[in-house]
Amino acid sequence: MPEERYNFELVPLASVVDFENLVSDFDCDNDGINDFLKNDCPKYDLERRLATFLLVDKANSCLAGFYSTNIGMLTLEVKDEDDMPIEEQHNYLNLAYLAVDRGYQGRGIGTAIIKEIFKSVLVVAYYVGIEMVFLQSLDESVNFYKKVGFQLVEGPSPEEYQANGNSTDNMKFDMFIRIDDLYKKGYLPYENNFISNSIDINSGSK
Repeated sequence: MPEERYNFELVPLASVVDFENLVSDFDCDNDGINDFLKNDCPKYDLERRLATFLLVDKANSCLAGFYSTNIGMLTLEVKDEDDMPIEEQHNYLNLAYLAVDRGYQGRGIGTAIIKEIFKSVLVVAYYVGIEMVFLQSLDESVNFYKKVGFQLVEGPSPEEYQANGNSTDNMKFDMFIRIDDLYKKGYLPYENNFISNSIDINSGSK
């Protein structure tokens, strides 16, 4: 079977002229995510509460997938050298949403989007102090995120909960991957974000 090739373009939401028409048929098999994309996402993007990128299938003029990110802080309780509890705060890039339309699922598109996210995260980490990428995964997506390098923050996996007779349908699982681990896995940031720029300074101005 010949390898499938696509003509995709990853674009910021703000650059899309006819957003409502583009997303009208999007369905990732999750009603909550579908609703967020079509109703709340443009407002959040405009208010800079989230930054959203859309993966557009140019050949068919439809949306194949999207993701939304913002910056957050994770607070963990640890023990100091005197074995006393203290709080540690860790800055992270939050992968708030990632979804692929049902018609494009199972073709490696989610993994391709994650790789692009990792490249852009390394650019962000160059300019802003962040230590990791953080997300809250639905139970059915945990293994996907594990395959691309994420690990659970703590606690049992969905399978361990289910083995004890507990439903995980309404649970979210905290996961992360460290910036240092991205470099170890061979990911590199976009090179054109590291161009040296000259800055003119007028010593007489105030």
